[in-house]
Amino acid sequence: MEALSVNVPKTSSGVISVAAGVCALGINLEGSVVVRSIASPRVVIVPARSMFFVRGPVRLSALVARGDHKLQVVSWQSNTLSALDMWLQTYGPGRNVKGLSRNLGCKPIDPHLHGLINRFEEAKAANGELTEPLLVSVVYEAVSRIMVGSDEMQLSPLPAELPKALTKLSVAVRKEPSGNWSLKEASEFASYSPFHFSRVFKQLVGYGFHEYVDRCRTELAVELLVSTDLPVDHIATQAGFGTTQGLRESVREYLGFVPSEFRSLPDLFEATGV
Repeated sequence: MEALSVNVPKTSSGVISVAAGVCALGINLEGSVVVRSIASPRVVIVPARSMFFVRGPVRLSALVARGDHKLQVVSWQSNTLSALDMWLQTYGPGRNVKGLSRNLGCKPIDPHLHGLINRFEEAKAANGELTEPLLVSVVYEAVSRIMVGSDEMQLSPLPAELPKALTKLSVAVRKEPSGNWSLKEASEFASYSPFHFSRVFKQLVGYGFHEYVDRCRTELAVELLVSTDLPVDHIATQAGFGTTQGLRESVREYLGFVPSEFRSLPDLFEATGV
């Protein structure tokens, strides 16, 4: 178990190699990394407040965003947790990508994995007799949650429980972030007065509604950047940004990258000889 903290002055690229029989569970607290395995076309984005899992053998092409990075990593030999490794080989990796080995996964911490972080901190603070079993319980649950279902990049975390009207609104914004989500439109959708809506949303969520919309738009834009060849100006329009500059500023603010850097990742395989 180790903690890592570093400042990256500019976006950096490289290759991460994980040897056969080695597994690692990471808690990414600050900073963003984009990775892609040579064995899969999937691009996995690991933003701040995410948990990720890697199972070797795998080589990953990686982009590390500029700015501060803080993460904690727990690693182990796969044969020490044989039941988990058997599950990964039999069920876990095949549930998401047909015909491809899935050695990498990522999920946001908030809201559903927040309890795991508390247990991880409890394990670190425990005495020697309790540390290992507590860590093993965290590993089993975290890995199974991460590897079931699809990868998720979440920049717009919400509390696990919100009033029904706000939950309905947040789902609508996620579904169509490019819509006209002015404060007036949103408050009418939720049947609140604009003043009351603005105050309640920020109090419950931790940031304002306009920022929530901007974060949802950024999520959509990044998804389109890594999964399509659409021009950046088309993506900016489709995601609801008025200009490419607006898209650029949001992506840089929330992830530390600029849009063009997401599309440089596949070229790293040729550049690094992977």
